[in-house]
Amino acid sequence: MTQDYGTDRTMTVLKGTYASLEIHEAWESVYRHNHLQDKFNDHMLDRVMAYLNLPSNALFLDAGCGIGDHSLRIAKKGYRCIGVDLSECILEKAERKIETSGLRSKVAFICQGLENLSFKDNTFDAVYCRGVLMHIPNFSKALSHLCRVLKPRGRIVIMESNHTSLEAMIVRVIRRVMARKSKLINTPAGLEFWSEIDGSPFLARIANMKYLIEQLRTHRITPIARFTTEFWDINRSPSGIIRNALIRFNRLWFSLRLPPYFSAGNVVIGEKLQHASDLL
Repeated sequence: MTQDYGTDRTMTVLKGTYASLEIHEAWESVYRHNHLQDKFNDHMLDRVMAYLNLPSNALFLDAGCGIGDHSLRIAKKGYRCIGVDLSECILEKAERKIETSGLRSKVAFICQGLENLSFKDNTFDAVYCRGVLMHIPNFSKALSHLCRVLKPRGRIVIMESNHTSLEAMIVRVIRRVMARKSKLINTPAGLEFWSEIDGSPFLARIANMKYLIEQLRTHRITPIARFTTEFWDINRSPSGIIRNALIRFNRLWFSLRLPPYFSAGNVVIGEKLQHASDLL
């Protein structure tokens, strides 16, 4: 596999990967349709919302919305939400979901990539991006657009995998003693794992959270909170009893408010400053 990693040309190729319905169905089979994980997601969003301090009827951007699960969670709390995703086929599923939810007036979906958002500057009261930047080669460009469309005093929520986690340490040890098909590249943004799915490139990044926070600061975003989401990524476990046990453990870890350093999932919440001079 020879890819020009991290370029816009690579993202053009990756668009075909992420436009595939099969890859989204694989993600859904792990992260959706499990009542334990659904309840845990509700619990996580409740804690996130407590940090946002938003006016009623605030406008959210759900960046990389997939089938719209989190868009609907946001709408159920009374907020308006625009979900964007690169995949047209997955947005068709999101549209069907919204039609049966009774929340059509609160939610809309648009097909576009995060690296080229078409919204005007200072459009959204809040930006919510969960586990999406990890699949984008041009991480910095996507983050720049997310910050650009956020209003001053608006708040951004970024959930990513954490490269200092125990899980990431174990992965690196295993790769030293066992061959793997994916290619590992150590970048300033984190550990990038490049592989192929049906002949198309696929990227998964375990983020350097310190670097992410530094990048947010360059876009006038001051961090106001960082906490753990899940200790283990349930994608690494088989479905059924083992996965359910991990979900319960993750929820316990989350509820105990233990430090995020060794947790696989981290959330960073930041507020956009009014002026660059506010950084001084």
